[in-house]
Amino acid sequence: MSVLVFFLLAAAPDAGMAACAPCSVVASPRVAFQRVLERKPAILAVGEYHEVKGAPRVPSAIARFTKDLLPALEGKVTSLVVETWMLNGRCGAAERQATAAVAKTTQRPDSTEDEVTGLLDRTYAMGVKNHILVIDCDDYRSMLDDAGELDGEASLLLVRRKVEAKALEVIEKEEGGTPERVLLLYGGAIHNDLEPLPEWRPYSFGPSLSRETGGHVVELDLLVPEYVEADEDLVKEPWFQGALALSKAGKTVLINPHPDVYLLLFPRTKKR
Repeated sequence: MSVLVFFLLAAAPDAGMAACAPCSVVASPRVAFQRVLERKPAILAVGEYHEVKGAPRVPSAIARFTKDLLPALEGKVTSLVVETWMLNGRCGAAERQATAAVAKTTQRPDSTEDEVTGLLDRTYAMGVKNHILVIDCDDYRSMLDDAGELDGEASLLLVRRKVEAKALEVIEKEEGGTPERVLLLYGGAIHNDLEPLPEWRPYSFGPSLSRETGGHVVELDLLVPEYVEADEDLVKEPWFQGALALSKAGKTVLINPHPDVYLLLFPRTKKR
């Protein structure tokens, strides 16, 4: 019986809407993004649920953002901070160990690096001032525990601190951070939370940057349904199953559970 009920929900958009109070069905991801931009953010903090090795072969969140959503920011965004950094080999064993530990833990596919480069190339062509994080040797050492494995808590705190510091630097230099000169942040979907769960609060720059800009931070999380349908945090949300049902029916869903907090759930990719 439970399988039959799930099938019926997936096949009926109206049922999905009834189960998803903060949801709106919109014509396309681009239309959903335009609606988010109507909030006139000074900082647009975009977070993605990452692709991992072995995930279904569908377009990633960052690829969709670069191709379909970023053009809507032409003439509006002046600076970009991406949650990534360059390897230079100057930190020896600490750099190699930390890099290997990050790769082992995150399980990102090899294509991710090319897609990040594609985003940076596209924003550069738009005249945007690009920034990445600067990680020093002490930072690499701080990312590892005594066994040489990734210290997840320390790594999350490090990334939050680095992104926040870079964003404040951009604002201080007046490169961006106003509704007329938007600062775009792109990274993981934990750090940008404006209403983080208690256990994730230490790792989020959302509340502090919102205070810094007088409440002009808008959070946008990008959800590829094939990546997130079993996410242990999302499945606890009362709106999630209804939103998934709409996505499986081929709908673009914009979820707005809190002021200035948006989640864009892409339509499920049709199987060929």
